[in-house]
Amino acid sequence: MSPRPRRPKNKALPPNLYPNNGGRSYQYRHPVTGKFHGMGSNKVQAIAAAKELNAMLMPENDLVAAVLGNITVRQHIKWFFESVAPEREYKPRTLEMYRVQARKLEAAMGDTAVEEVSVQDVAELLEKYSPRSANQIRQVAVDLFRVAISRGLRMDNPAESTLKRREKKARRRLTQAQYDAIHALCPVWAQNAMDLALIALQRRGDVSRMKFENVRDGKLYVVQEKTEKYDTGYLAIAIGPRLKKVIRNCRDDLASPYLVHRRPERKIKEREGMDHWTQVKPQMITRAFAEARDESGLFDEVPENQRPTFHEIRALGIKNYRDKGADPQQLAGHATAKMTSNYDSGHDEIRWVEVSAE
Repeated sequence: MSPRPRRPKNKALPPNLYPNNGGRSYQYRHPVTGKFHGMGSNKVQAIAAAKELNAMLMPENDLVAAVLGNITVRQHIKWFFESVAPEREYKPRTLEMYRVQARKLEAAMGDTAVEEVSVQDVAELLEKYSPRSANQIRQVAVDLFRVAISRGLRMDNPAESTLKRREKKARRRLTQAQYDAIHALCPVWAQNAMDLALIALQRRGDVSRMKFENVRDGKLYVVQEKTEKYDTGYLAIAIGPRLKKVIRNCRDDLASPYLVHRRPERKIKEREGMDHWTQVKPQMITRAFAEARDESGLFDEVPENQRPTFHEIRALGIKNYRDKGADPQQLAGHATAKMTSNYDSGHDEIRWVEVSAE
């Protein structure tokens, strides 16, 4: 197996010798260990030393050294998902996002040696995508190259040197009046889901998993799926009058362990991801909200990708709490105040801050 062709800018250098510090100095990459060693700023001396080292470390029949010296992006990605990803115990959605973005990296530079990927290579790839997609690709690329550094495959992180794009929110925020109009058109079980999201500030998936057994000692206990590995993800929500009323509305003549539940048109066996025939999957909540939203006619003139989704109820709830002078950060399960502010931004109303000059 012969080494991969070198980039044009490195062709004048012997194998395993690379420019460093913008070409002001040189570094030698050990063909077996993958570690880099500084070779000084004298080009002639660096080339001579590299040739001598290659003669010692890279005999023609040393196929292992040749392979180790040219691990491709595709090979590194494969190794990452086999060796690193399982230890991190990613959530299914996070793992899928990593795989999707990794496939884009493979398509663009899969056959390029990890050590040969430049900042320009990554930047040119990111420019082809929308800000949101580009930022996700960048996130995965930064992680992959960070792991590559730990493996000794290169010394720097080309993805980390690219700029993070500014994402402009496409979806419209939801007003209280719009919420009320959509709420009136929803079936009762979807109304309960909306009210739980608005008052308890929980995500769609967390709302769908709430059970009556989680209501005890005057509290609603929630383990947030997205942040359960952090302290912010374990919530004991004190049940006030509004939340108490919603929980009471969830109780009906249908025996179900779930707060948000429904009687399907025909009784079916539990499907994948369901442990009770009355359970409502997150996608069903999204669909019911969207159908009522479109039926309301409030957003007929708004492009479909800009119409508010069920997730915007959480943003409305955060705004309502802040309008009343309350801090919703802990209830929302956010690790930082900045994240809570992201949800609160984008509403048309001005929140006046009461101050005194006395």
